[in-house]
Amino acid sequence: MKKNRSLNLKYAGSQIFYFAAFASMMGYASVFLLDKGCTNSQIGIALALSSIIAVLLQPMLASFADNHKNIEMRNIIAPIVLLVIALSAILYLIPGSALFVLFLVVTIFSIMSSIMPLMNSLAFVFEQHGIEINYGLARGLGSVAYAIASLVLGHVVESFSPGILPLFYIIFTALLFVVVKMFVLPKGYEKEITKEDTKQEETEQLSFGKFCMKYKKFILFLVGFVLVYFAHTIINNFFIQIITNIGGTSADMGNAVFVAAMLELPTMAFFTKMSEKINCGTLIKFSILMFVVKHALTYFATNMIMIYLAQVCQMFAYALFVPASVYYVNKKIAVADRVKGQSLVTTSMTLSGVFANFAGGIMLDALGVGHVLLAGVVLSIVGAVIVISMTEKV
Repeated sequence: MKKNRSLNLKYAGSQIFYFAAFASMMGYASVFLLDKGCTNSQIGIALALSSIIAVLLQPMLASFADNHKNIEMRNIIAPIVLLVIALSAILYLIPGSALFVLFLVVTIFSIMSSIMPLMNSLAFVFEQHGIEINYGLARGLGSVAYAIASLVLGHVVESFSPGILPLFYIIFTALLFVVVKMFVLPKGYEKEITKEDTKQEETEQLSFGKFCMKYKKFILFLVGFVLVYFAHTIINNFFIQIITNIGGTSADMGNAVFVAAMLELPTMAFFTKMSEKINCGTLIKFSILMFVVKHALTYFATNMIMIYLAQVCQMFAYALFVPASVYYVNKKIAVADRVKGQSLVTTSMTLSGVFANFAGGIMLDALGVGHVLLAGVVLSIVGAVIVISMTEKV
């Protein structure tokens, strides 16, 4: 495998702008929608609905990509990003009712979430040409971008108003569009495709049902992860409610998100070297246990110091699981079904978001922060047992 500096820089750029956009959207969804007069229940339902739509879109886009190898991945992603830019411009420029705002937010968020597996697969599209992209480093830089965007936006929102957030949707997605369109195969690599790679690409595509039958343990692995990710989603999407419950502000939330996201970089950047010494399956098991620790610490937190301590766990939980799961799929799933496999990992995260956002919003209004976080801890423990049992060595 050869490393192409230009492609690595472009892929890193795509991750940076994607997750900066994600920070401005999902990271501040509650802040933005509360400012528009929405209740916790309405926010939860809206976020759950966006997750449901994303769950439906992700496998559809993955199947389309797997079945249309003649269409470059960048040319599948770019038009979708353009649609997000257009909808974000409408949200920012045209005043509307709370219902109108909710409709646009649900649409924008679901579309952005749906392209995450395609963004992950983009790192591996040139493997057959002998080009290696450092996914871990690029994804780590994406986390840094998320951290910086979260920190800056926390202070921007306090200085101006949450109404300015859609402007940042536009800026970051426009930059993402430019970088994705530039992600092309350099000259001189076209002839490096091997016969084996060509044969693998021509393998018959599996339907979703056949995929599940072929990869039973992988599907159960995802079921367990849905349970673990429940608390993670609640903490992320209702973080402002958790922070204010212990006396914090939106600036404190930005600082806490910054700490967690910045600590993701070293783990992701050095993941490739780490995976050479430690089996990928073992890394996944450890990351799942750290998810449980993080969720428990957040539940017991009574001040910002404890929140920061919980956020430190991010470098061993989410930061380790994301690259480990991407490489795990790349090794466990056949070439012809890899995009579908990557899609299902992201879909499991999104599906967890459906339950977390819908139930979380309603439970927050009815029971309060503590009970919601406790439910998340219990589900995390159950899910961790399933994931650890189903994870195999690769």
